[in-house]
Amino acid sequence: MSFETTQKIFVDTKSNVKSHHAYITDQKFISKVINNFIHNEINDSNIRQQITQKNCFNREEIIKALTNMQITYRTEYTSGNKVNINTDHFKSTLLNSMAKLNNIAIPKNLNQIDGRTIDFVEMIFGAFLRNKNISTNIKNLLLRLQIPVIKTSLLDSNFFYNDQHPARHVLNTISHLGIGIENKDNTVYKTIDLIIEQLLRSFGTKTLSFNTALASLSRLTKIENKKHNQKEAITQKQTMHELARQTVLTELQFQTSDVILPKSIQPLVLSHWSTLMFHRYLQHGKDSVQWVESRKILQYLTHSFTPIKSKEEWIILKTGYTGIVNTVKSLLEGTSQNKEKLFLAIRNLNNAYEKLLEKHKEFQDESNSKDTSAQINNETIYPAEIKLLETASDRKEKIAKTIIRKLPEYIQPGAWFEVFTHTDSPVRRLKLSVIIKENAQLVFVDRKGTRVIAKDAELFLEEIKQKNSRLIADHSIFDHALSQVIGNITRKD
Repeated sequence: MSFETTQKIFVDTKSNVKSHHAYITDQKFISKVINNFIHNEINDSNIRQQITQKNCFNREEIIKALTNMQITYRTEYTSGNKVNINTDHFKSTLLNSMAKLNNIAIPKNLNQIDGRTIDFVEMIFGAFLRNKNISTNIKNLLLRLQIPVIKTSLLDSNFFYNDQHPARHVLNTISHLGIGIENKDNTVYKTIDLIIEQLLRSFGTKTLSFNTALASLSRLTKIENKKHNQKEAITQKQTMHELARQTVLTELQFQTSDVILPKSIQPLVLSHWSTLMFHRYLQHGKDSVQWVESRKILQYLTHSFTPIKSKEEWIILKTGYTGIVNTVKSLLEGTSQNKEKLFLAIRNLNNAYEKLLEKHKEFQDESNSKDTSAQINNETIYPAEIKLLETASDRKEKIAKTIIRKLPEYIQPGAWFEVFTHTDSPVRRLKLSVIIKENAQLVFVDRKGTRVIAKDAELFLEEIKQKNSRLIADHSIFDHALSQVIGNITRKD
């Protein structure tokens, strides 16, 4: 089958961040390629006879030798090496082990089926080691499972076609668990290492050892996910609280920049009203009606204390200040703030307006403008009638939201990345936790859920383009490796 035909069998899953890879999914095609590779020329009667000749070790002898080797035989992954899987060296070690176990001076050979099966598994592990989505430390853990997987493939002819096989799930789970592991010192790495060690010591010819290992890894995954989610939730909450605090502070600074507020009402504005705004931001968001209403009332409230310059302004305040007071009182009493302090703050607000009117009472007797007074409702004010002034923060937010809309689909919360942090520091394996639309910031956490860094979205996108940062695909490493090997074999054919 041509490579072009093979490509058509690949299923494009790039829209799914967790996969972000193409896999060969046609089981008949996979079976045909693997059988052709392992049983190549086996149809020849002379070669079939060679398989049973005395110069070849039988399957039972191979399994016994592999079991003997699986605890002691270890290889290490070295980043940068083109070849980390030395199949010839492994086969030589295996043959010597079998010769020693059988007490023979001259080693026999492996029959073609067993030898080619070992070759195929080694190719799978070679694909693991070439997979940039798997960290160096996790690759070393996976290498410890070479022999158990070789044994499994020899014992179970359906292993390569059974996507539910526990051995495949063990490999995938280790990779998933280790996606954020950056060193060998943490407890998760050591726990995975211990689970693998137990598997190596217990695995003979039954899949029970893989089932036990998978159960342990699944429990570990559940525990770690729970701890990560709890810590990340705290991190996200802290992030949003800080954003809300900064947003309210910016709004207060803007609305009071050209106004001198009487000291008596400063606690109401700077404490009570800012608290209301803070909680509205957290509960409803910046695009909500509730948040916009709180901004409008703040604007109306603060600007109502600008110096009175005409009789019209005096009449407007005279006929409308009770509406302001009543509106502020009604909204603040709906919060959980101290009722006594709110009562004093509202009374101070009312008194401040009366003092302001008294201060400019020269406008009192000039004229009573009914048309002007009719514009004001003396019971409450209506925020819908207030035109909100655009701030510099509003303009920056519009730009930020445009930037966020242009981000690729795969840059979304929950995705893992290798993130450039500093020129003199290695990249970090981090999870995108929060996208802050208001300022186009991306907040990244580590495997524990702890905040590590916040990145400007445009800067991060540029780092992606320059390959300084990149997406880590949290996919099935076995399916990915199998697809690569099948593709490579097909290309050679």
